[in-house]
Amino acid sequence: MIRTSIARTLTPLLALALLGSAAPAMADKYYKWVDDNGVTHYGTAPPEDGGSEAVRTYGPSSDQGKEIKALQEQREAAARAREQAEERAREAERAAEEPEAVAKERCEEHRANLEILENKPVVRVENPQTGEMEVIDQARRDEMIETTRAALENC
Repeated sequence: MIRTSIARTLTPLLALALLGSAAPAMADKYYKWVDDNGVTHYGTAPPEDGGSEAVRTYGPSSDQGKEIKALQEQREAAARAREQAEERAREAERAAEEPEAVAKERCEEHRANLEILENKPVVRVENPQTGEMEVIDQARRDEMIETTRAALENC
């Protein structure tokens, strides 16, 4: 019974150690050559007499870092999209439950936004696709002021 639990513990550890020791070998440069008897050999060191060729081993891709970064950016964008969708769903649910309170809050937000748009020299907004803050130009500022004033007419 004790031997069985030891074997269960040591077997995965041994397998992990073997895999770990094989990883550095995959990074070595290998050579291929044919000897005088016509036998093909492979090794990490070429023969002294030359006549060998380097063999490509399948290690990590040279653009693996770029691929990992792109995948991470896709995951972050998907997470942001999920969070935004959940937030919109919560807002819609709350608007259905408490319409007057939500309307009052939105009017207050519109007034605060209009104050910022009209009085601050530089206004930044979050880009929904990248999540980064961007400075808006005068044309967009004017458009936002017009839209905000129109929303305030309903308050």
